[in-house]
Amino acid sequence: RPSAAAITKHLLTTLADEANPITHSDSPQRADYVVSCATGHQVRDYKAARKPHFEERKKKLEEQATEKTSGILKGVRVYIDGYLRGTTDIEMKRIVAGAGGEIRHTASGVTHILTSQWLSAAKTQKLLKSKSSKIHVVGPEWVIESVNAGRRLSERRYEVMMDRTVRRSWS
Repeated sequence: RPSAAAITKHLLTTLADEANPITHSDSPQRADYVVSCATGHQVRDYKAARKPHFEERKKKLEEQATEKTSGILKGVRVYIDGYLRGTTDIEMKRIVAGAGGEIRHTASGVTHILTSQWLSAAKTQKLLKSKSSKIHVVGPEWVIESVNAGRRLSERRYEVMMDRTVRRSWS
């Protein structure tokens, strides 16, 4: 194995050779590399490398800002509880708000609870005893399919419940 000194000597003696990766690199032709004015070394231009990302991000934010708020979920107050299969809470919040619904940080006063998993027995018992009107515990599919259909769909098909007896006592 050659020593570091031998490697350095070889590189210095082959500076004019086109096979030398230091003096004959293709990186200046690549958009994300520039030659530093201060040192003459090739350095990565992180601003240029990130430009496509920021252009795509700006485009998506502009699209989201121009989305018209539909009234499909007007009057719907949603609390997101736990795991949402196939989506994220951030995406659900955006969709609900865009469809005229309201996101709540607690289950108090909500009309719908979004989750993809059963509620704990304690939460179910608390909801059954609550004085508020009927609360629907539904999966995120209810929101997505309602928005896609252009109208508020029935919650029954999208309910997330433990068994039929709980569903009957809930209604």
